Amino acid sequence: MKFLVDENVRKEVIEFLKSFGYEVLLPPSGAEDEEIAQIAKQTKSIILTHDQHFANILMYPPQEFSGIIRIKIHPPKAEDITTALHNLLNKLSYEEINKRLIVLEKDGFRIR
Repeated sequence: MKFLVDENVRKEVIEFLKSFGYEVLLPPSGAEDEEIAQIAKQTKSIILTHDQHFANILMYPPQEFSGIIRIKIHPPKAEDITTALHNLLNKLSYEEINKRLIVLEKDGFRIR
């Protein structure tokens, strides 16, 4: 799997993904949401972000993306995020993430 990780995601989460062999892409610093969306489409990457705008299915229809994972964990402690992400990636395959919005929470996730 390939992830496009928004700049609002902690570096520990990026290192976690890399440690499991996932390809991680980073958008240009200061990239706007629309630019991130375009890069994700072009590179066929799953968007990983804290940005609630990406959970708006009218603005960012999940079927147009290789997947959107919106992290909704507060406070955003690296340990909580990596644990929740690890559980998610152990339960879902790329095919189950593709073209879907997933809201990642501390104790699980919701698929839309």
